[in-house]
Amino acid sequence: MTKREFLDLLDRYGADPSRWPAPLRLAADRALAADADLRDLLAAEQVLEAALADLPATGASPDLRRTILDIPLDHPRSLAAPSLAHLLLAGWRRWTAGMATVTAAGVIGFVLGYGQLVTLPTATAGEQVAGEDLVSMLGDTPYLDAADAENAE
Repeated sequence: MTKREFLDLLDRYGADPSRWPAPLRLAADRALAADADLRDLLAAEQVLEAALADLPATGASPDLRRTILDIPLDHPRSLAAPSLAHLLLAGWRRWTAGMATVTAAGVIGFVLGYGQLVTLPTATAGEQVAGEDLVSMLGDTPYLDAADAENAE
């Protein structure tokens, strides 16, 4: 464990090693055994935590609260302009999604259109059947309305 990683443990979890995650605690114990500077840092942090624990807890004043809440208003973040790569990638995603939709519609249209050219089993090998002839072949004339019956004649 490096000194930087050890300082990160102190900042995140405090000076009580029992609050540290077990795998990191084992690595920190090995580092403490090997490095006197880390032992001094841990001791100093423990003294600081004990001193802070003895202080009375106080709330923030209304002025401090107002000042903190005004920070985002006084210092707004500026949004970074999107890079050319970001614009191209975003456009690429939209373009590929659109092309996938168009391709799917084309394939479905082709399959449905091609299905009307398939010869029916009741027709002879070289004969294509039109939609009106199909109704008469199947004998579904009761489902036709009067206008279709006149057109069929």
